[in-house]
Amino acid sequence: MNDPGHQPSSSDPAAVTASNPAPTTSAPSKPKASVAGRDERITYRGPLRRWLISPEIGAFIGTVVVWAFLWGNGQTFGTSGTTLNWLDVAAPYGIMATAVALLMIGGEFDLSAGVMTGATAMIIGLVSRFFMGEGVHIAWAVLVAFAAAAAIGWFNGYLVIRTGLPSFIITLASFFVLRGLMLVLSKRLASKVYVDQITDQRGAKGFKNWIAHEWRLTDFGWRDPIFLTCVVIGVSLFIYGVLEQAFARRGSLSTTGLGVAALGSVGTLAGFAALHRTDGVSANVIVGGATALAVAVAVVGIGLSRWEHRAEDGRRAALPRDALLRVGLGIAGVALACLLPIPFDRNERRAVLTWTTSGLRPVLAIAAGLIGVILSARSVRRGLGERVRAAGMLKLVLFSLYAGLMVMGVALSLLQLTTVQAMRAIGMLLLGSAGVALILNARGIAGKADRRWHLVIGVLASAALVVIGLVSRADASATRFRVVLPTALVLGAALVLANSVLEYLLVKRTIAVPGPDRLSRRLQVAGVLLIVIGSAIRLLFTNFTPAQAAARRAADQPVPQNVLRETVLWWLLVAGIGAYVLAKTKWGNWVFAVGGNRDAARAVGVPADNVKIGLFVVVALCGALAGTLIALRYGTVQANQGIGLEFEFIIAAVVGGCLMTGGYGSVIGASLGAAILAMSTTGFQTVAGWNADGRFAFLGGVLLVAVLVNTYVRKKAAEAR
Repeated sequence: MNDPGHQPSSSDPAAVTASNPAPTTSAPSKPKASVAGRDERITYRGPLRRWLISPEIGAFIGTVVVWAFLWGNGQTFGTSGTTLNWLDVAAPYGIMATAVALLMIGGEFDLSAGVMTGATAMIIGLVSRFFMGEGVHIAWAVLVAFAAAAAIGWFNGYLVIRTGLPSFIITLASFFVLRGLMLVLSKRLASKVYVDQITDQRGAKGFKNWIAHEWRLTDFGWRDPIFLTCVVIGVSLFIYGVLEQAFARRGSLSTTGLGVAALGSVGTLAGFAALHRTDGVSANVIVGGATALAVAVAVVGIGLSRWEHRAEDGRRAALPRDALLRVGLGIAGVALACLLPIPFDRNERRAVLTWTTSGLRPVLAIAAGLIGVILSARSVRRGLGERVRAAGMLKLVLFSLYAGLMVMGVALSLLQLTTVQAMRAIGMLLLGSAGVALILNARGIAGKADRRWHLVIGVLASAALVVIGLVSRADASATRFRVVLPTALVLGAALVLANSVLEYLLVKRTIAVPGPDRLSRRLQVAGVLLIVIGSAIRLLFTNFTPAQAAARRAADQPVPQNVLRETVLWWLLVAGIGAYVLAKTKWGNWVFAVGGNRDAARAVGVPADNVKIGLFVVVALCGALAGTLIALRYGTVQANQGIGLEFEFIIAAVVGGCLMTGGYGSVIGASLGAAILAMSTTGFQTVAGWNADGRFAFLGGVLLVAVLVNTYVRKKAAEAR
């Protein structure tokens, strides 16, 4: 399997390792330290490090954070209706983000991608209504749109190759040409700047049922049991796959470990069943805590039964200073997060700056300015060297003052725009998350010195999560914060505890073993698929039994319906094909190669020109598919449809891990980026009192944070040996 985050090559050392597997024994021999120490490409990476070096990591973290943020603030966000809504919005983004990601990995851009969706939709409308006077069958119009898109994509790629001009210049020209043509043709043929009644043309209804169908799903009495079963089995398979990848196997199974695992599994199943049937807040927390403990017992039991136990090494060491500092800061962060509700009222909707006293406002402004001065002065001072001359001192003073004023302005603006209620929620989230992250980071540092400290600090991190969950339960008034969030945090604490215990007791794997690695990947994929299937069933159907639905109809009461549009399935299909081609085929290797170094790729026989032209054609054809779905969905298309969306497609690809320089990226990450765009579009509408236009500033912040996370985490993971 090709690594989606790196340019594959025929001399990849990983391939050599896979072709010469080490024997599967209870005490596998270690590779030569001299070789592993010289080349990080053949250093064995555990599951966490593999995830951290994947290009999707930033997009995944961003998706979770954005969803949690909107779930916590939106009144209806997270329900099945709003979820299906943002999935429908994300579908065209996801289709185009897949193609744009492939092109960016190949080292090029297409600024006509957005207008292509509108241009092809306009072509379908104009041809189906006005061609040959009375129009033609909608299928012929769609065929014309796809043919025109392919020709434009080929022309863009051909010009880039033949002229050597930057692709953004060529495609920017195509952008203006297409925009002008659509305006001229719509005014000339339709006498207006839009085309309507597309779905009323010949064959449109049948064609729409085939390519843009809508399913209205209602009652399914077995929804929740199937969801629960899929999630429990899926999570179990995934955890087992991760453990298989992380630890060295035993020669034989341990009966004691199997007994512990069976006991924990029974408790876990009983706990999940009780959670499913429990509505009371207090009961939920109690059952959730018991279930979390059972989960930890089950995971530890499985680990003890299947993997090699660590021998006592007798090493004893004091807690490293770096770890101690991080633990202290982490505890302080968690404590501040728990104490933050005391001075801030959750019902206070005034701006923070207005809420504070008049005497405190200058203090806040001066404090913000001083922070900016100190941080900028330290940064500039390091660049000036040991000897600071007069010009350097002037630069230091002026830049520090300027930075201080800027920080002061930004801080005061945020305090003026943010309510006390929002500041309270954001502060608790950031302080609590940062505190737990620092404690977990300290656990890793301390474990290298003495594994006992790894266990102790792991227990501390687990306790911190439980404390945050209990504080959120005691403080919140909404059901989601009093039930769902504490339960999730307690379960997370159980997994952290189980992980800490296992890493203390078991031998970590240091070499790749093909059999367990293959089993691990398959179990993780199967687990994720089961979780997705169970979540989809719960999302798509209501939990009404047929008898309950019939009773509501008899009483003239509407039966709730969930609408799934076929556009979502087209998105999943295109993303799946793109991910498979990129990771499993020779053509995917070529895309990475031409994006990394076109001349070098050509020198080893890669048809670089044809690959780049093909990528432009793929972008154009995906634009035609998105345009077709738009035309059939709405029936009316504006001549300026899609203008400006090209930047959002690029944002989705960059958030998904694609480098602007090419040669690195992920289609799955781009789809996650598209999901972030869609969630921000619909999620802001579910939050009372929020201006929906604020999503543009939100997108800019998400883009910057995702790029920083991608760069930082990938660098740290690559540095690890």
